[in-house]
Amino acid sequence: MGFLLYAFLPVIIITLAIVGALVWRGMQFGELARHGLPVTGIVVRKFRTGTGKAGSMGRRIAFSYVGADGVEHRRAATVASSKWAELEEGGPIQLVYLPAKPGVSAPAWLVEDARKALRKATS
Repeated sequence: MGFLLYAFLPVIIITLAIVGALVWRGMQFGELARHGLPVTGIVVRKFRTGTGKAGSMGRRIAFSYVGADGVEHRRAATVASSKWAELEEGGPIQLVYLPAKPGVSAPAWLVEDARKALRKATS
């Protein structure tokens, strides 16, 4: 019994960490949907993640923006292929950030999806 526990302990810890991160980011999206302010940022970089096999690579963007605190913040987000194709490095991107926590942000269209989900949940 003890061997099985030690064998599966890393899997359990990793699973809990992933679930915790998803819950934490979900809570941030809820806050962004309720209290976020719009800001125009700049796409700093477009890049792909994954193994390099056809269809398995994720599309990510890195962006920067200046929050109400006057500090430049940088973040990255995974985006759909259609949005990834629309965005250009050095070009503008519409974002939403939290004025109380200016480092917390997301692309505006993702926050709008969260707002729609919240409206459905409360109606």
